[in-house]
Amino acid sequence: MRKYIISMLCVLSLQLHAQRITRQYNNVSMAQALKELNSLQNRYTINFIYDELEDFRVTTSIKNQRVTDAIQQLIGFYPIRMTHRGNTIMVECTHKTKRHLTGKVVDETGQPVPYANVLLLSVVDSSAVAGGVSNESGVFVVPYEPAKVIARISYVGYKTVYRTFPTENAGTIQLAPDALQLKGVTVKTVRPQYKMTRGGMTIDIEHSLLAKMGSAMDVLAQLPRVTTSGNSVQVFAKGTPLIYINNRKISDMKELTELKSDNIKSVDVITSPGSQYDAQVQSVIRIKTIRRQDEGFSFRNDANVEYNGWWTGSESTKLTYRTKRLELFNSLYWMNYLQQENNDLHSQIHANGDDVDIRQHINYKGRHNALSERIGTSYLFNDSNSIGASYRFYTNYRMDGTMDGVQNIYKNGMSEGTITQKGNVEIRTPARHQADVYYVGRLGKLGIDFNASYVAMRFKENHAQTEHSDQLSSREVHSSGNQRSHLWAGKLVFEYPLWRGNLNWGTEFSYTNSWGNFTNKEQIVASSETDIKERNQAVFADYSLPLGKFSLSAGLRYEHVVSDYYSFGTKQDDASRRYSNFFPSASLAWNNGKWSLQLNYSNKINRPSYRSLRNFVQYNNRYGYEGGNPELRPEQIHNIEVNGVYSWLNISAGYKYYKDAIIWTRGLYQNKAIAFTAAYNYDHSELYYASVVASPKFKWYQPTAEVSYLQQNFHAPDDDGSLVKNKPAVTFSLLNQFAFSKTFMGRLHFRTRTRLYDGFQKVNGFASLNLALRKSFCNERLIFSISANDIFDSMRERWALNGYGTTMDKDCNTYYRSVSLTVTYNFNAKRSKYKGTGAGNAEKSRL
Repeated sequence: MRKYIISMLCVLSLQLHAQRITRQYNNVSMAQALKELNSLQNRYTINFIYDELEDFRVTTSIKNQRVTDAIQQLIGFYPIRMTHRGNTIMVECTHKTKRHLTGKVVDETGQPVPYANVLLLSVVDSSAVAGGVSNESGVFVVPYEPAKVIARISYVGYKTVYRTFPTENAGTIQLAPDALQLKGVTVKTVRPQYKMTRGGMTIDIEHSLLAKMGSAMDVLAQLPRVTTSGNSVQVFAKGTPLIYINNRKISDMKELTELKSDNIKSVDVITSPGSQYDAQVQSVIRIKTIRRQDEGFSFRNDANVEYNGWWTGSESTKLTYRTKRLELFNSLYWMNYLQQENNDLHSQIHANGDDVDIRQHINYKGRHNALSERIGTSYLFNDSNSIGASYRFYTNYRMDGTMDGVQNIYKNGMSEGTITQKGNVEIRTPARHQADVYYVGRLGKLGIDFNASYVAMRFKENHAQTEHSDQLSSREVHSSGNQRSHLWAGKLVFEYPLWRGNLNWGTEFSYTNSWGNFTNKEQIVASSETDIKERNQAVFADYSLPLGKFSLSAGLRYEHVVSDYYSFGTKQDDASRRYSNFFPSASLAWNNGKWSLQLNYSNKINRPSYRSLRNFVQYNNRYGYEGGNPELRPEQIHNIEVNGVYSWLNISAGYKYYKDAIIWTRGLYQNKAIAFTAAYNYDHSELYYASVVASPKFKWYQPTAEVSYLQQNFHAPDDDGSLVKNKPAVTFSLLNQFAFSKTFMGRLHFRTRTRLYDGFQKVNGFASLNLALRKSFCNERLIFSISANDIFDSMRERWALNGYGTTMDKDCNTYYRSVSLTVTYNFNAKRSKYKGTGAGNAEKSRL
């Protein structure tokens, strides 16, 4: 190593008093701090070898200290010696070695752990080689001689960590809390349930009653700003999130029912995703599980049965084999679901001087059978490098439904006739294939994360409908549609410590081909055939910088999208698209103990789904069609959000501006007395939102109360005030969690919302009450969970959609009220080592 001495000789002053130093240092090198101290005073000359001290980082606040005391404060517990002779100060490392093990120790929330003990052991006989202590920012630098060492990191109240390091970069080491047993009394530190993280917040699951509430889906249903319905998950004001489990993006929501809540460590709800996420992603949920050290085989089986007037059920099985480095897994899921709906629809159409009133009652009953299997493997080279691959097969081998209904038609107040309807629908997803590979590793200080994905799927549907009327003409309608889609995607992300912060940069690529056709045998609506070929290339960079109690991060993403649209094999230039956009994001955060504040800005985009872009018209009945719009443009979304956290209290507020807003609109089909519904662009729309969440803990009782506010500001063209309303909606939720014993838990959840206005739509308010009980046996190996949803049968789908020349009201009973029983058996269940995140995740959702 290059050796040179920085000697800065200052003119000695005749001052009789010692100069005092006041200075703040945040994660700077020891050499840089000493160089600055030398320039701040003129009494001493500070000599040191720059290269020898450059690796040692310091974070401290010096207040009115003498020079020698300031230097001693900088040194702290580092193996560094200060020698003072007259007006000369010599600072040197006491261990003259070529290697310095450098890393950072953080707690379970990602905060630095100061004064953690770091002991280096020999890999040969485990004897002590060297030792050190982390500084105020959690950083440690320990000199050592051997090429490879074992590091023992310990801190009171946390579990001791052992890691083997063949290189000098130890990276970030996270400690897990540990209970202290004192004469039979368990002493635990009180930790906040909410903690601010970049772009959102982290919720502690492991140390709350949520850890005993069943599955990951059960956990998400009770988190702030998160709602669930069936297999869908929504984030308040941010739509459908991407969901990750241990850095792997899930492709099947059933994985959330397979993951047990007591294996979850924490959940990050990110409402302002950074530049490394696709520009279409407005929210992300990242689930982190508890690391298990068990090896060998593990087995888990979940059997569920539900009754809501009809019996349905599902079953999932997962088998895992794990050694110290290798993991093999196979999971199988089967579902038999019966869906029932009773619909009352009221449509009004004003066309060509006539007022047509249609009152319709429809009963629908359908059965859904699906089968899914996922196999995969991962291999851990060391603590920093791993590879893996997985393959998933999914088939919706049966989704058949029958419909019968009656329509009463009135024209200008007079009865026109009655139409009886009978229909059948058959939907198939014969096969969906998805393959993923990944590599996560580190070369020195450079972190590498690579993911590649391939998806192939087919979808087809057939509709047959008979309409009989004694007063009006009878007709039969037969239609069918097919879709084939392929996706290739790759993503590469690098991470490197730069100056005082961290730099992330990378690239992402996806190619999608989606072909589909629609035919109507009777030619009541025109047939169509579309083929969309889209390429999306992106580069991004993100830099985060800690500044004491503050932290600053900024990112920029560039996406170039080429979308070619073909109709019956001919390219349609007016519907083809070329986009080149920059998407900036920024975040400023402040943390001080239990207090945290964060201000976020993000620029996102919402591209239409391929189905929305298809030039097709779907026949619903003789007075109602729906279809796609190949002229749809993506909507740009600008979002500013502020979040505040104090221990168990969370407050957030935000504003969203939609440019070229995409809004579901109802109008007239070719100026006839037929309602046509499709998505269209409007100049802009705005959204205001806020929420307050309180989650105190009272031993066996842990309530969570949430109040949220949502209000749109949208003005439609040619609106006389009857089309759009911009009134606020308020939601209140009270989750009551009870721990009757270590093996018996309960949950009572009440939720209500006032009327909601979204675009042209008015959604009626609701109130619901759900109850759940959980009892475990045999040390959590056997678990019985009973739940009752919508106890008072108050959940119905009620809404009204205003439009140009037409309106529609819907009142639908979806039979949400139900009771269910889930029986779970676990044998040696453990966390997966699979770390892949997948690539092209937003494109997978669009498919």
